[in-house]
Amino acid sequence: MNFLQRLVAKHRPEYLGWVHDSGLSFRHEVYPAYKATREKLTDELQADFDTGVERIKELLEAFRVPVLAVEGFEADDVIGTLASQGVAQGVNVVIVSGDKDFQQLVRPGVWLLNPGRGGPASVDESWVGMENASDRLGVAPKFVTDYLALVGDTSDNVPGVPGIGKRRRRNSSTRMATWRRSSRMQQRSRRSARVRRCWRTWSKRVSRKTW
Repeated sequence: MNFLQRLVAKHRPEYLGWVHDSGLSFRHEVYPAYKATREKLTDELQADFDTGVERIKELLEAFRVPVLAVEGFEADDVIGTLASQGVAQGVNVVIVSGDKDFQQLVRPGVWLLNPGRGGPASVDESWVGMENASDRLGVAPKFVTDYLALVGDTSDNVPGVPGIGKRRRRNSSTRMATWRRSSRMQQRSRRSARVRRCWRTWSKRVSRKTW
C-alpha cells in the first residue's frame, strides 16, 4: 500500500475511490471472443489472486477508501461514468492509471495520472491533460474511440482493420470524426430548414385562417 500512501500524502485528494471489475461484462455477451486469448490462471494462481484481492479490500477498508464495482460492467466503465459525473458537478477529476483506453476521457476538468513506481527500476509519475493528450496515441481525445476501433486491441482480442498502418489509422480516425461532425451539422441544418418551412406554412394559415 506504499503507492496509496504516497498518492494521498503527495496529492491530498478530497475524494478517493478504488474501482474493481465485477464478473463478466456485457461485452462478453456482445462479442464472445472478447479477451478469449488471455492465458487462464491455474487453480493455484487463481486462489492466490483471489486472496490478494481480498487482502487489498481489507487494507482499503482500513484506509476508509470505498471499493466501487457494478455487476456486468468493467472498472473502466465505472471510472468513465464517475469522471463524467464529477465534471458535471464541477469537481476536478484525476484518473490514476496508465491504461491507454482512458485517453478518450481527457477533457477540461479531467486528467490522467500514471503514478510510476519506486525501486531499482523506478519510473517517475506522469500527467496527461489537454495540453499533451495526443502525445501517446497521436490523436486528440475526441478521436480516440475511432482510432482504437481501427487499430484494435490484441490484449482484449479485438481485431482492427487489416491493411491500415498506424499513421493511416490516425488520419482515418480524424477524417471519420470530421465527417461525423459535418454529417450532424447537415442534419441539424436540414431539420432547421424543415422547421422554418413548417413555421412559414403555419404562419400563413394563421393569417388566412385556412385551417
